[in-house]
Amino acid sequence: MLESIRKYQKLLMGLLLLLILPSFVFVGIQSYMRDMGQSSDLVKIDGKSITRQELDMAVKARADRLQQQQGRIDAAMVNSVPFKQSVLGEIVQQRLLAYELKSLKLAVSPEALARDLTQIPEIKALYRDGKFDNERYVQLLKSNGMTVDQFEGTRRYELMTRHVLTSVMATGIGSRKVAEKVSQALETEREVQVLRFIPADFLSKVNPTQQDLEAYYQANVAAYQAPETIDVEYVVLQADTKDAKAYAEKADLFANMAYEQPDSLAPVANRLKLSVQTFKGVTRGGANALAADHPLNNPKVLAAIFSDDAIKNRRNIEALELSPGKLISARITGHHPQSAMPFNAVAPDVKKQVSLKMAQDLAIKTGQEKLQALQKNPTDAAGFGAAKWVSRNKPTDLTGSAIDAVTAVDAAKLPAVVSAEAAGGGLAIYRVTKVQQPSKVDPKLRASQAQQIAQLGTQSEAATYFDSVRERAGVKQINQVK
Repeated sequence: MLESIRKYQKLLMGLLLLLILPSFVFVGIQSYMRDMGQSSDLVKIDGKSITRQELDMAVKARADRLQQQQGRIDAAMVNSVPFKQSVLGEIVQQRLLAYELKSLKLAVSPEALARDLTQIPEIKALYRDGKFDNERYVQLLKSNGMTVDQFEGTRRYELMTRHVLTSVMATGIGSRKVAEKVSQALETEREVQVLRFIPADFLSKVNPTQQDLEAYYQANVAAYQAPETIDVEYVVLQADTKDAKAYAEKADLFANMAYEQPDSLAPVANRLKLSVQTFKGVTRGGANALAADHPLNNPKVLAAIFSDDAIKNRRNIEALELSPGKLISARITGHHPQSAMPFNAVAPDVKKQVSLKMAQDLAIKTGQEKLQALQKNPTDAAGFGAAKWVSRNKPTDLTGSAIDAVTAVDAAKLPAVVSAEAAGGGLAIYRVTKVQQPSKVDPKLRASQAQQIAQLGTQSEAATYFDSVRERAGVKQINQVK
């Protein structure tokens, strides 16, 4: 019930994100994240605080909504600083909007509220023969967990919000002439030829010394770390499908003995006639040599055996259910912290990386020397590939930096040569020989670009507007989100 209200609230939040959030992008929500004290206050707006407790409640509410929508959520994501900053950003947006509504002294007349309410199908249906059924109105709101005052107060706030947002949107109408000029610039084609200097072509010309290799290894030793591993022993209790009661008794005994005699798995293994199995080299991500469904690749088991208590005290982990009728307990027999791999073990990879780096440097150096020569004689086309037409709309295989360089060439001074980083490294030289407008334009693409330009105009106006709101509201960061 009242589904149309919920849909409108989603639309309103969409407008808030469209109009208010860009102003945070320009200034940067990160700029509000500097630690300046140890109180529970995070941000102050118009002298009123947003506290850690308020943020925690809002984070929990957002997480609950996500769980209802998605069925499950990532706990690590919910506890992350970026997630909390996103929620804080929403609270700040709402506070800024409330501040502006108060500053503008907007009000909604009873007549305007009545007109708005009749747009809601569930409420419009309460009119019978020109008369409004107030009793059913109260019951309708009560069934949705609201009183009349709460509901009508919310609608007044939403009407005032809509008025502010639509006013801001109206100031951002894009110019058709500007859109046309932008589209023409994006369509302008340039005929180019390419000469590439890539590292692969220079590998045979480099020969790193032992000193080069050892220096690279020392400078990048963090990249050559053997992962933390553990050696494990474990016992598994599998249910006898013929006797559920006997399994239940054994399961209780298994769990109790593993917990009460934590320094060894031998007692429980001997009592229940189970074999103690071993495996060496388990990482926090599991054991690649074992099947994906092996107990030592089970996330719950990995979390337990890599706990501080299991590592430091070498105690049995509590019995864990792998699946119905299948239990495991395990303990660490050896712990090997992360450590640097010896140079000899990684020498082949080190040589590969150093060679690539030297080849990259040589490719760029050679390319720059060729570029300097071509700038003196741009008519020299020796070594360049076949000519092709490119534009910002159709850059073909040119990277962003390459199309920027090519389109920046002065059309009155052709031929011309420019350079950019080649895809995959090295240097690419582009020889521009002609500039032209295409014989045909894509009306759908132009319409899409005009719409994007209008949206950018709206966002720019909104950013400027809410920048002024933020200044007037005296937004001040007090403490860092953690």
